[in-house]
Amino acid sequence: MHLTKIAGIPLRLHWSFLALLAGFAAYALFRGGPEALLATGVLSAGLFGSVVLHELGHALAARRYGIGTAHITLYPFGGIAAIADQPEDPAEELVIALAGPAVNFALAAAFGLLWSVSGGFLLSALIGMNLVMGLFNLIPAFPMDGGRVLRALLARRMGFVPASLLAIRIGRVFAWGFLAAGLILPHMGLLLVSAFLHLALSGEKQNILRVIWERQRTGRTDWRDPRPWGRTGQAAYRPRWTISTR
Repeated sequence: MHLTKIAGIPLRLHWSFLALLAGFAAYALFRGGPEALLATGVLSAGLFGSVVLHELGHALAARRYGIGTAHITLYPFGGIAAIADQPEDPAEELVIALAGPAVNFALAAAFGLLWSVSGGFLLSALIGMNLVMGLFNLIPAFPMDGGRVLRALLARRMGFVPASLLAIRIGRVFAWGFLAAGLILPHMGLLLVSAFLHLALSGEKQNILRVIWERQRTGRTDWRDPRPWGRTGQAAYRPRWTISTR
């Protein structure tokens, strides 16, 4: 569902996100009445804004390098900024990946200043929410932000293709770990993150296989090249940047 445009980027809302908010509202009203419903509404608005700004951080960082963003879509497990192209330089991917968590830490600091003046549960909850969001995104589980940071660092030494394949394997380990933790605790959020990672990793692996095929087809087996498109500058594929919060 299209909501609006922010900095020229379409903002979309998946129907499941609305279902999640409705569930929170019904639960708050049932357990705590109108006051609990109001507090839940404020926290939900804070969560919504934090996720949007997180993804906008990625999008604006990508724009700095001349890379557009097709849209930002919000899901129950977080948001996805559909970056149009893979950055050519690992340093650019590093900046784009870190931009989202950096926004969360900046928001946590801003809410912290307000809390130091006025106090209050809602402000403290928003501080914690953004700290958790920023830190969780830095877990090196590809294709989450931390996983892309890991891939960017590895690519400078190993090359784009080997670094991507290693990051995907590490991401699989985290995906199965989130699944196990979600079943043991139990925790629906961890199960959703696990499902997202498995699906996203399958897509990322297909993208890397296309890169490998393209390089073999053109006789370019420069696997240690840190750039995704090799030394010719020709784009072997145009992946969708998939960042989740979580």
